[in-house]
Amino acid sequence: MRAVEAFFDGVLSRIAGPAVPVGCLIAQSATPSPALNDENSTQVRGLLDLLRQRVRTALADSAVETASLDELATVVVAVNQSPAVLSRAGAADAELRSVARLVCTTVAGTLTRAASQDVTQG
Repeated sequence: MRAVEAFFDGVLSRIAGPAVPVGCLIAQSATPSPALNDENSTQVRGLLDLLRQRVRTALADSAVETASLDELATVVVAVNQSPAVLSRAGAADAELRSVARLVCTTVAGTLTRAASQDVTQG
């Protein structure tokens, strides 16, 4: 769980950096046109998949079943795009951190529930 918090801390610190363009590379790459051409779509999907795999690896120590960990990693990556978009729209740092806290709480709760179900069923 701490890994997900650290992930969002890094993302939000980077977004807040004055030398960094507002938003993120993935969000800026995926949103300039109504549809991406095949090459750009493949590149953006590859970046998202890489992030998802990194988050999934960070969650690997959990006793939760693989499918649930995969879903949680996908949720974290999806929510990760939200602060980039919100920051481009002028959202305050406190609002971005609130989004990150909520997803971290959701991930922690899901992991806790799944672990307790495993103990009950085991």
